Amino acid sequence: MPNKIMRHWILLFALLGSFVCNAQKNNTYPKANDPLHVKVKKYEALTLDNHWNEGTIMFQVYHPPGGKDMPGFGSHSDLIDATGEMLVAYSCKYAITKKQSDKKIADQVFEGILKAERVTGVPGLLSRGFYKTEEPQWFEKMWYDEWHTSSSMPGYRWLGDQSIDKLVSVFHSLGMYYELCADLEQKEKVSGLLSRFIGKIVNDNFRIMDLDGKLTLWGNMCPDLPHNKLNSLVALAAVKVAHQITGEARFASAYKLLIDTYHYDDRQLLSNHLYPENMRHIWDDYHAVRSLYMVMKYENNPKLLNKYRMTLNRQWHVWKDITFESESTIFYIMLYDLLTKEGKMEDPARIEVLKNMNGHARRMRTFKVPNKDGTKKEIKTEYDHASTAFIRNYWFGRYFGFIDPSW
Repeated sequence: MPNKIMRHWILLFALLGSFVCNAQKNNTYPKANDPLHVKVKKYEALTLDNHWNEGTIMFQVYHPPGGKDMPGFGSHSDLIDATGEMLVAYSCKYAITKKQSDKKIADQVFEGILKAERVTGVPGLLSRGFYKTEEPQWFEKMWYDEWHTSSSMPGYRWLGDQSIDKLVSVFHSLGMYYELCADLEQKEKVSGLLSRFIGKIVNDNFRIMDLDGKLTLWGNMCPDLPHNKLNSLVALAAVKVAHQITGEARFASAYKLLIDTYHYDDRQLLSNHLYPENMRHIWDDYHAVRSLYMVMKYENNPKLLNKYRMTLNRQWHVWKDITFESESTIFYIMLYDLLTKEGKMEDPARIEVLKNMNGHARRMRTFKVPNKDGTKKEIKTEYDHASTAFIRNYWFGRYFGFIDPSW
């Protein structure tokens, strides 16, 4: 009898210990003067412990009282950007370490992107984010009004209104994963997702269409509609990557159509704004540089490569004097160097930027949440931004030789 009681208490303590462990947050942040190889380990742990959402990475998580006493409670919107950065990071990391533990994380992140499609119930339609819930949470009212109850995954909510920037995050990260990390089975899954996702956009006349069949707010690459010239570059890169990975002739035909009939190769020359300076947007540069990197890597036509290089030269006119408040801006210079072989990252000042990179720290913020009667209630809570851009910069820089392992 005493043995049975003892076993009972051991089991109870084990269960309680497991519950407490699962409910804890990771609060171990690196110091600003830690070496990079120490920082990256801590930021990886923080991201995997606090920002993980079924393979996707939440760009922002809330801690009590605004959040719940559980890991991974946050806005659940715009998951694809941080998730794509994490996929690039662990694809590069696995290419260096060859550790199955690193590949497992990359594979789980890729499966999270697949789930972002599956939750919508529409092949080729990716959600901006999703989460498992019994009822809508307060953060849904903060920025978007495009939340849906999933018909294909009961018990889930997902965010619509997909956009151009998420398209770039998908084809850039999947392209890196395909080349550096995916095995044969996973390559087939990557090919299938790009075939459905970008194929749907091509079939919809280069528009990202929402669940209701209407054009999303930032989903216009259509040759029959006025659109930002940057979107012409994104459209070219998207179908180029899709053709490279799937081998489907329809994507080569779409690429040719955009160039021969609609002259997207000429339109993309003015992808960025040089003047006036207040028209420059650093986040547009982020979409441009990843698009240029992918399309120039796969293009072999000298005339087209020359046009893409002209666009890159215009970007450099701004980037040569760029500041580094955003953790992604040093990434632009690394990609520029890979495309041009000009050695811009050998500049001592830029090396110092790499050595002194930091991720995000925990902050306090007050959110004003609308009530049904039109009033607003305040929720004051601690929150974290994901440090996935830092993690991506580090492992991308390691893989391509910009960052020394001893730093």
